Amino acid sequence: MNFEWPNSDRDLHIVMPTLIYLKKYYNINIMTFSIFNAYYYILKYRPKMIIISNYQGSNVNHEVVKLAYQYGIKVITFISEGNTSKNNTKEALFGVNKDNKLYVDKILLWSRRGENYFIKDFPKFQNKFCTVGGTGYDRYTLLSFYDKFYFLKKIKLKYKKIIGIAAWGFDHYFGDYFEKVKDHYIKLVGEKQIEMYRNDLFKLQYIYKQLIENNKDILFILRYHPGTIDFKKNEFYGLENYTNVFISNINQNNEYHISDLISSSDLWIGYETTTSLEAWLMGKQTFLINPSGYDFVRKDIYKGSPIVQTAEEAQNLIDEYFNTKTIKKFQLLKKERKKIVADVIEYSDGQNYKRAANEIIKVYREPEKKIMYSLDIYQRAFKQNLKILLSKTIFPNRWKELDYKSDFARNYQDMYSDLIDDNS
Repeated sequence: MNFEWPNSDRDLHIVMPTLIYLKKYYNINIMTFSIFNAYYYILKYRPKMIIISNYQGSNVNHEVVKLAYQYGIKVITFISEGNTSKNNTKEALFGVNKDNKLYVDKILLWSRRGENYFIKDFPKFQNKFCTVGGTGYDRYTLLSFYDKFYFLKKIKLKYKKIIGIAAWGFDHYFGDYFEKVKDHYIKLVGEKQIEMYRNDLFKLQYIYKQLIENNKDILFILRYHPGTIDFKKNEFYGLENYTNVFISNINQNNEYHISDLISSSDLWIGYETTTSLEAWLMGKQTFLINPSGYDFVRKDIYKGSPIVQTAEEAQNLIDEYFNTKTIKKFQLLKKERKKIVADVIEYSDGQNYKRAANEIIKVYREPEKKIMYSLDIYQRAFKQNLKILLSKTIFPNRWKELDYKSDFARNYQDMYSDLIDDNS
């Protein structure tokens, strides 16, 4: 049984190819349901195994996994944010889990680099780690995406050039949210870097404004970060009404997936974004704009893109690309990008889902544990069902995460079903 957040496009891409392969190749019956009704379905179907895309990203994920594991159900987890660094292994491994125990049988990791970091810091859990590659990135080999001309026809705009810009989470360093997690951020990057982020936000707003105003013949796709809290503390604030701008966020044009927006763009740029790696896998060139320079604490993905500091430098790269169809500084970083891809997702052959399935089946075939349910799960199931009922009647707008169709996974199942070969 697979439990997911219904509205998480990322997580469904992580699990679905593997689930379909398990069903086709190993003839295993698998069902996908909302994590917000998990206890009810556990009681209804009494699964032998639970598979989840991310076991530690939220309290609801952690509580479901913990309870299932304690009852004796086998638990396999992927990991949604798998670009692990040596400085944050505890946070990456446990997330919201404060028990310092792993309530899973196996964690399917993106890379051996990440696995080695975990083993070094938590050797007692070594048998729970396994590198299979970043399954969510298989989609860039398996699927087809919008091209520029289809996208422009769909949105009914006439342009010959498109630049996509990925937003970063500047808003997390302001206001009430920052005050709640202030100590964590100071420990992670330091007060000096936090101040740099705050200054860079306003510098970046001005740079993007210059680029948009000076390139009226280019459509700029502004893709907001999915975790945006305060839209006024965003690098796109004030740019929304330009005629050569297309906005995509949780409130506007949210039906466009990030992969389709990258695929539709000629160039993909940003301040700091892991989507650069996705762009490379789709054959797109990238560069970053860092007004205060590149020397700050961040993931190594930034090393694969040229970095500029001013609107003038950014304009030079834009002109170079559209005049020559390439950026020389980007091409010079080819070996660096190859190393980054291997470090982050291990394999870029589109076969990670098979590696994951092969590891899952090993655990599936191990002797079954005795499964014992307690009254607690019945109480939790009742509370979850009551909350769902209230969200559809008395409080229709109170819990946005409960606003979904019951067959939310169907599109993803259909998307991959014909692409996954049961004889391969």
